[in-house]
Amino acid sequence: MVRLRMQRFGRTHRPFYRINAIDQQTRRNGRVLENLGHYDPMSKDEDKQIVLKVEEIKAWLAKGAQPSDTVRDMLGKADLLEGDMKAKWLSDRETNMNRGECKKALKEIEGIVASLDKMAEDSEADLTPFANSAKKARNVAKGTLSLAKADVAAKCLADAKDAMSKAEAAKPAPAPEPEPEAEAAEESAE
Repeated sequence: MVRLRMQRFGRTHRPFYRINAIDQQTRRNGRVLENLGHYDPMSKDEDKQIVLKVEEIKAWLAKGAQPSDTVRDMLGKADLLEGDMKAKWLSDRETNMNRGECKKALKEIEGIVASLDKMAEDSEADLTPFANSAKKARNVAKGTLSLAKADVAAKCLADAKDAMSKAEAAKPAPAPEPEPEAEAAEESAE
């Protein structure tokens, strides 16, 4: 099978990639069937970063060549994918976006759990149920990460925020500190 993939050139810390049609069993820098463009991530001009030979790419795709994930993303953004390949790329892209939202929600939930743990240490009130509720939400959110279910992660985040607000309401108010003037008056009276 023919793969459309990138071949690395350039030097250390200055990569340059050629997008090629290569037999699947050929090593990364092996024999190339056809050069289909290049990708220069270090180029300042975004128009010159990705250069694709559109007609040649469409011809290889029509022959059944399979792009690597990175090349498929480039081709999808350039609107060169059609049919099932485009549908698969769109669903994978949506899944990756949802996974990013899940990671963001999980990070925020972990911050809430850490805050609740600190509040429980500093407070005399029993905040364990609220911390346990937030930890349960964190565990559910970790489970949604692999499934990329952003709606479930958002619900877990809402549950954790709710637990945090309930814990803040249940936390006793700190005792007021005596004013310095009152302390000075008490000392002078003695």
